[in-house]
Amino acid sequence: METIEMVAVGALILALLLLIKVFSLQSRINDIQSDLEWLKGRAEGTVVNRLKPAADPRPLQPASAQNSLLDERVQHLLARGDKIKAIKLVRAEQGIGLKEAKDYVENLERR
Repeated sequence: METIEMVAVGALILALLLLIKVFSLQSRINDIQSDLEWLKGRAEGTVVNRLKPAADPRPLQPASAQNSLLDERVQHLLARGDKIKAIKLVRAEQGIGLKEAKDYVENLERR
């Protein structure tokens, strides 16, 4: 292999690594934008659950303040169609397994 070919291969590998990093950063930016939308909605008092009808005949179960914030965040993610992110959030916040987190999110989705 000549020196020019080695440099070209090295540049290609570096470009691929940079591309992977850019996609990772874009994913993080999207998550941060989602968090900002949720926080802005909370501050303005306009957090809306688009999945839940206006009048729900079932009574809501009481929850602690921490679970209430988690529930709001999960509802926001569900309204955006990010069910997988909602499950990941519940797993991280509650320290529970995948099945339990999935059940938790689906239970909130049904409300």
